[in-house]
Amino acid sequence: MSLLASIMSAAFLLGTPVEIYTYGSVYLYYAIAYTIGTYLTVNLFLPKYLQIKCTSPIYMGVILCGPSLALSQITGLSLWMIVGFAGVICTFYTSIGGMKAVIWADVKQTVMMFLGVMLSIVFGFMDAGGIEKVFKTAIQGDRLNLINFYISPFIRYIFWNITCGGGLYFTAAIACLQIQAQRFLCVKDLRSAKKVAWINCFQFIFMLFLTACVGLLLYSKYQSCDPLQAKIISKADQLYPLFVTETLGKIPGLTGIFISCILNASLSSISSGINSIVTVMVEDIYKRIKTSSTISDQQQTIISKVVSVSLGVLTICLSLSDVAYGKSCACAPILGIYLVGFFLRRVNSRSILIAFFLCLIFQMWTLIGSTLAIKQRVRSDGRLSLSIQECSPPLNITRSTRINENTAEQNFFLPLYSMSFLWYNVNGVVLVVVLSYFVSLTCRVKDSQSVDEQLLISWRNLFICSSERQDDKQVNDPELNESMLSSK
Repeated sequence: MSLLASIMSAAFLLGTPVEIYTYGSVYLYYAIAYTIGTYLTVNLFLPKYLQIKCTSPIYMGVILCGPSLALSQITGLSLWMIVGFAGVICTFYTSIGGMKAVIWADVKQTVMMFLGVMLSIVFGFMDAGGIEKVFKTAIQGDRLNLINFYISPFIRYIFWNITCGGGLYFTAAIACLQIQAQRFLCVKDLRSAKKVAWINCFQFIFMLFLTACVGLLLYSKYQSCDPLQAKIISKADQLYPLFVTETLGKIPGLTGIFISCILNASLSSISSGINSIVTVMVEDIYKRIKTSSTISDQQQTIISKVVSVSLGVLTICLSLSDVAYGKSCACAPILGIYLVGFFLRRVNSRSILIAFFLCLIFQMWTLIGSTLAIKQRVRSDGRLSLSIQECSPPLNITRSTRINENTAEQNFFLPLYSMSFLWYNVNGVVLVVVLSYFVSLTCRVKDSQSVDEQLLISWRNLFICSSERQDDKQVNDPELNESMLSSK
């Protein structure tokens, strides 16, 4: 449950129903993508697990800002108050309790997430007139569009885009981030780590289907009066909270449970992120700087708590700034680094570093260009129709569909900017692999250290049973586990 809580943020709980509401049930192919990510993690990464030195307080600002903005719509409290309150609580128990407190808090927060979503589904179906009516409305509105196998890189969600791009994204999210690495390192052996990964996969798929039901309920209620087009709400993340207040608000206590559900989802991801960064900064930065002197356990505990508080303050500040609205560009390149290190013996570390930064620049350029050119896109991204005909009072909103042909012709990179964001993951991995190999051949720079054979992986490991590869070996490093738990 702790692994699931660290992956599943409030952005997932608020965003998935809106994506189903807007694009249909094709989003459910993420279940296949997550299964692919888990399979690759179990068969490639866990047997050769290396702890990555990368996580980001900017991401934690995103997952704190999104739910705070939505909850301000429900409670009427200011954004500053909600962000500050949530950030202070999360920073407090993370800095005081350490890794053990974070894991147990994650378990309780996951239970609250499931409870909140399931209650909103049960009472939502009752308010809509039953399951049959909801699914009948979804069929009429083309929201059960699972037969979606045509190929187009410009459609936001289709089978191939989700399985390819989403599979690579989830591989990076599960296997290559410090937040998840800590969970895998806390188990006793490799077999247990793999079992944890598959249990987490089943839990994620179950929650995915629950949030998909919420998305169908949203469409059943707002099919004829889209709150976003009608200017009832200003952000798509506020749609689910609006549904809760209008559907469950008349029942005492249910709105409060939903608020707890969203805050728990946010706090679980933030606490995991803060604890992961603290571990990296203390183990891999501070201890390497202080090589000449011995660091006592008391000093390490004090340093960990100071860093935790500092990161908590930084997270609160970022969540209230424009930086918090950015998207991550580094996930796919990081996965590319791992794959190059595992499979390509001839590529050296300097070539990988050059390829990583070149790929990162390309990813950021594509993302910024896509954001700036969003109004110039000449292709539909697969968004399904929504109406405002039955809004009260009646609204008369006209949206122009005319294409600015001159602008489209002048922008040579518009097709690139119009690609589904899922292809950013494919582009990132492929670019890192190709560029690192090309740079290594061109520059012929040799590392001073020889390649450790134990860190290489054979291609056949993708297709053989994991039981053939020494499951009895421990994944975890006892000294590392002790250092992670020392801050509790």
